[in-house]
Amino acid sequence: MSDTVATRKQIKIKSGVVKRYQKELELYRKEVTDGTAKLESLKVSGGDDWDTRNAASLVRESENMVRDTGTRLEKATGELEDLLNSAKRNTELAEDEELREAEATLAAARSS
Repeated sequence: MSDTVATRKQIKIKSGVVKRYQKELELYRKEVTDGTAKLESLKVSGGDDWDTRNAASLVRESENMVRDTGTRLEKATGELEDLLNSAKRNTELAEDEELREAEATLAAARSS
């Protein structure tokens, strides 16, 4: 029984990690879009050189965070998938609600 409780807890934790990384990835993608638009606006309007360089730096930093968060999301998704595959073999967890929610989270992460 203790093993089942521990597995449920791990499913909940890893599912939360995947959700958090999905939100972070979405936020960083939005930052890249917004930053790129601001940078283009500064270039067109002939903005201050410092402002333009700073905006370009922020866009590069956000792009790096998109790559980093994407990598972390892939790793967390793989870990969650492995955990779910092993949990499905446990008859006590096979029809568990948290397992179903984690599978939905996994499906959403795979589609993004």
